[in-house]
Amino acid sequence: MLWLTGNHEEQQVEPAAEPVAQASPASEPNSGARGVPKNGTLDPISIDPKRTTDILPQYQADTLVDDYQEDAGAADDRYRGKYFIVEGVASGVRREANDSVFLDIRSNSPALVVRAKLLPIQICGPAGRTCEVEARGTMVRRGQKVAVECTGAGQVDGSPVLEGCLVRGGAN
Repeated sequence: MLWLTGNHEEQQVEPAAEPVAQASPASEPNSGARGVPKNGTLDPISIDPKRTTDILPQYQADTLVDDYQEDAGAADDRYRGKYFIVEGVASGVRREANDSVFLDIRSNSPALVVRAKLLPIQICGPAGRTCEVEARGTMVRRGQKVAVECTGAGQVDGSPVLEGCLVRGGAN
């Protein structure tokens, strides 16, 4: 038998731990620093410090494409002019002839993508650190999960179009 110093003394019982306090306000989705992941994900609030901290609606790219294919008028009513988050898988980043940069997001329809027109200045890190769209575009890889926050702008050739887009975390 192994004998350690102090074994002959009575064991002292440690007092029970204090109950954990309720979650602090900083853990709520619409408080704290924007663009800082909590538990590996960003809260569904805008990473743009110029916008409110209201919770944004979130949609999958497939949902937008399906809605526009089923009823373009109803989809326009639901998305056009509204600010929301779209999630999906990157198909690629492309520069158009007019110097606009688009992030294409795959859908369940091989011929259609969601086209997100990126803002020239992107938020590239916590606390609102900014960078040029080209620098942000190089952080996105084909096949990578992405999320953008944008304003719905209708559809072109059957593909939903988004404008004024910021690439959210996950592409860093």
